[in-house]
Amino acid sequence: MMNGLGNLGHLGKLGHASTSGTNHPEVEASGRAFPIWNTKPGDDKLLSLSIHGLTEQIGTPTPANPVPMRSVGDSGLFLSVMPDKAGSDYQLLNIKEAMKKAGHDGILRSVNGIYDEVVYNGKEWKLIQRIGVSTGFTVTSISTLNSNGDLREVLIRGSVKGTQVTPDISVFYSNKFYYTGDSTSNKWNKVYGVWTNSLRYGFAVVYDITDYPTEEALKAMIEDESTIYYYVLFTPAEYSLDLPAITTYDEQTYFASNAAEVKPRMIARCKVSKALDYIREGLIGYYTGRGRSNTDENKNILPDLSGNGNNLENKNFAYTVDSGYGDGYIQYDGVDDFSYIENLQGGDGKTLFFVLSGTVNQNAIKNKWNGGYYLSDGTVFAFSRNKVEANSNNYTKVFLNGVDSKTKGIDINGQDSINVISLSTAGNNFNNRFTLASTLNASIYCIKERVHDLIMYNRELTDEENKYMYQVSCQYNGEDIDGKAGENNEF
Repeated sequence: MMNGLGNLGHLGKLGHASTSGTNHPEVEASGRAFPIWNTKPGDDKLLSLSIHGLTEQIGTPTPANPVPMRSVGDSGLFLSVMPDKAGSDYQLLNIKEAMKKAGHDGILRSVNGIYDEVVYNGKEWKLIQRIGVSTGFTVTSISTLNSNGDLREVLIRGSVKGTQVTPDISVFYSNKFYYTGDSTSNKWNKVYGVWTNSLRYGFAVVYDITDYPTEEALKAMIEDESTIYYYVLFTPAEYSLDLPAITTYDEQTYFASNAAEVKPRMIARCKVSKALDYIREGLIGYYTGRGRSNTDENKNILPDLSGNGNNLENKNFAYTVDSGYGDGYIQYDGVDDFSYIENLQGGDGKTLFFVLSGTVNQNAIKNKWNGGYYLSDGTVFAFSRNKVEANSNNYTKVFLNGVDSKTKGIDINGQDSINVISLSTAGNNFNNRFTLASTLNASIYCIKERVHDLIMYNRELTDEENKYMYQVSCQYNGEDIDGKAGENNEF
């Protein structure tokens, strides 16, 4: 059991661990599967747990080639609570069955970062439904706005076949249309792309009249029950769920789900005997996507949680799930998104600690940077193209997922899973300009990635500290594994 790594007496809190009493510290943990270290046994130690909905769509939908929305719970949803991820002893909770018994369809959806949620408060369970489903759309009028050869831009007026849509969120998902968010940019190349101020009032779409020669034919397709729309509800609905209390284990408690295709992110808060947190000694800056949203008032700022005031400015974000904040991460689009500060306070950077996922293959592309320091004279301390060559002399230490990888190098190109990268340098004096997801405060060097955490230190981390930091990251950001639950169960 790895519940500590030696005498790390200089550890401090960065805002996630708290103490409600000397003997009862609390920690937050999250991810698709994650451990909570140093737990105590009992059914009163887990203070809260939430299971988040998520909807994904692979491909660009059109009426002729629909693309289904995949969501948490489509093929069942069980929660496993275990002493460790390899343990044979575990509690198994059939979350989908409980939702269906409560009168819901048992699927947890999301639209543009807003999600359905199953919530446990330490005693009781409930479902908060924020996403509505409409099978078809009742059309009241069709107005032609513009034309270009066989293409027509039309305004569809009408209403969903379901509970009322919020006017505050314009994005919706459909199996036959894709949301563009832009009514002017290159619209004639976005056939069956839609935009709207809210599905509550209707939507605009470009379509091909050779597919639908008459308005009646277009109307029939839009209204057909095979045309599905997911949208944000005006008023969320709540359901009480009949599920048992969760019992924590001695030393470690591990949480995982069995959702087959789309796994939910979960967040837990728990009492522990000792709270593990990221190391504070030598800290320059600490940034995370956890707790951030595209609706935040200060969304243009990526705040520094170290207390040093080294806030990063977000550049060129659209603040969508493709360019902005996701559930527990910052999504950089690889086109022009990056975050920047001109002058970091707290000393020269000696260690960069990245927690990344969703990388794309950059092996054939030069000058794409995950982030780092870069001087005008060409001196660099940065992570580049999702890789570190084994023969690189730029780093004194290279760790991947808590393992010393300097002699082997690392390459996380094209990996969706979460990876923890720690790079240290003896370093020269830097001017402390720092860019995340690019370098030199420039869009041309941008890389596509998800950033869960970024932490910078003005000293080299020891081997022991790097292993410990990986352990803490697993608690905060989770591990990507297949859950034990429900493998042989009827859904």
